[in-house]
Amino acid sequence: MNGLNRWILVISLLVSSLAAGMIALHRLRVEQSNRAVELVLDYPDVAQWASAEGKTVAEWLRGFNTPFSVALTEGTLDDWGAPLAAPKPTYLLSEARFQQAKRMFALKARVELQPPRDAPAVEIRSERGARFWVVGDSEAIRQMGLGLDPLQVEQVRAGGKPIVARLVNPQGITPLALRGSLLFAREQGATLLIFAGDQVLGYRRGLEATAQNIKANAQRFGAIEFAKQMGAGNLMGAIPDRTVRVHSIGLAESLTLSPQEIVERLERAAQERNIRVLYLRAAGADPPLLREILESLTKRLDGAGYTIRESGARPFEPLQPALWQFALAGLGVGVLLGWLITLFRSGGYWAFAPMALGVLFALLCLLPLGRKLVALTAALAFPTVGMVALAGLAGSPHPPAPLSHAVGEGEENSPLPRRGRGTGGEGFLRLASLLIIPFAWSLMGALHIVGLLGETPFLIKADQFAGVKVAHALPLLLVLIFYTAWTVGRWDFWREWVNRPVLWGQVVLALVILGALGFMLVRTGNEAPGAVPDWELRLRAMLETVMNVRPRTKEFLVGHPALVIAAALLLSGRTRWLPLAMFLATIGQVSIVNTFCHLHSPLLVSLQRTGWGILIGVGLGFVLLALWKVVNPRITRAFG
Repeated sequence: MNGLNRWILVISLLVSSLAAGMIALHRLRVEQSNRAVELVLDYPDVAQWASAEGKTVAEWLRGFNTPFSVALTEGTLDDWGAPLAAPKPTYLLSEARFQQAKRMFALKARVELQPPRDAPAVEIRSERGARFWVVGDSEAIRQMGLGLDPLQVEQVRAGGKPIVARLVNPQGITPLALRGSLLFAREQGATLLIFAGDQVLGYRRGLEATAQNIKANAQRFGAIEFAKQMGAGNLMGAIPDRTVRVHSIGLAESLTLSPQEIVERLERAAQERNIRVLYLRAAGADPPLLREILESLTKRLDGAGYTIRESGARPFEPLQPALWQFALAGLGVGVLLGWLITLFRSGGYWAFAPMALGVLFALLCLLPLGRKLVALTAALAFPTVGMVALAGLAGSPHPPAPLSHAVGEGEENSPLPRRGRGTGGEGFLRLASLLIIPFAWSLMGALHIVGLLGETPFLIKADQFAGVKVAHALPLLLVLIFYTAWTVGRWDFWREWVNRPVLWGQVVLALVILGALGFMLVRTGNEAPGAVPDWELRLRAMLETVMNVRPRTKEFLVGHPALVIAAALLLSGRTRWLPLAMFLATIGQVSIVNTFCHLHSPLLVSLQRTGWGILIGVGLGFVLLALWKVVNPRITRAFG
């Protein structure tokens, strides 16, 4: 039965890899067909630059060849006019603003053409003498959004630039007011919506109406990266086909960045995270410096294969593979998990675990939540198997039961061929061939994750891989436990350790392992920039300059060099520090899989990042191995 299960494993992995590869290629085509980027400037910044040159906004905009859009934020009474000296709150507005205010207040409040007798109200007057009253608390009325300023809209239109609407979400907005706000913004020429404040329009109960009206008006929703804007995730999930992602540099933040840093940051957002709208604030920049920034950004994006276009940001084409493709991709993950179970429980009904779990996982992949669960299983299983497989390939003197029948005791029962030691250049060739195994397994796991989660919501980060922390920690612990048992020769090694006196060396080693594990978990994702030291930030900047796409530090400085040393320890039969070396090596394999769990990053960028990490990390590992040979000549007997 063991031989049959091995054939089932091989065939199912080939089939699932093929299905996942088809989905990955489709996603790659979708990404490559969408290379246009939209640049957005803020209207207050534009107005200041125009005033500095003694021009109107329209004249200043016409003087720019670089295509960009201008963002206008929804105005209020306080923004549009000063209060008059009168017994009751009174505002005087220009005719254009008066007419728009009357229209918007009619949607959002109670409007009277005569002064109300027994209710508080705010009087609105036009320069031509017309007036109306808005009933309600004056403070609330003063802060009520009135749409885009018609005077600003006129200037931007005259300057020939597209308009981006920044609408606010008022408390208690009605479906009618919501529909009117979006429709009026569309009439003013705004096809891209980047909502202002900490909420999207319609949050909480009106999100469905917001999504429906955005679709009906053929508008686009700009989801701001890293911003905790309430309701944005739900809106992205409701209209992924109308969503584009936005990277914004805030006004205060731009003061701390050099022009080169601004350009590099915007370029990385487009190239590495599939951002299609770049919202630029450049505080302290005069018009000539702004032109330099825009020219440099245009050249950098052109070099990376992207083009800045007016209103160029468009949603990705729908990415929705057939359910049978998901089912086939999950089949291999289930069979792999079942095969691992048979290594511990091979008799009776356990022998059917690969087939049973293969079918179960294929059925799970018919459901969105099931696909996320199977993807997490793949992230745990594949890098772990790749690292454990090294023991079977290299051979070890103390394989623990019950795995001894699978790896290390006779080639006739082993699913992996056993290799002996050699001398001379053959030792390095065997070492190099051994290193292929964990990388192949990790990349196979990454391919399955890309396939299982190959849908538009993951591409725009409306949804994401679930279980990042677990996928980082659990493979490390499993590999550490396995190689500790492998070195000792039995699974219950901990019993003897519990009965022994605790040594300071063991305490220090345990603290190092726990510290490394905790440090990795803290640094996962983009949420903890303070965990990155200054020297590493400078190293990252240098690597990005040289390579365009930098490798991950924990791969080429820790994981991959440790893998070379760990494989050398296996081949030389030196197992004292093997568990720790394998633990560190697993960091690199987990990081490879995690790179592809960032599903909003372009596939080609993830491949480049992984390739550079392997090339530099393995090269550094061989340098360390050569130095080790000089310091410890005993290793020479294994590698010549």
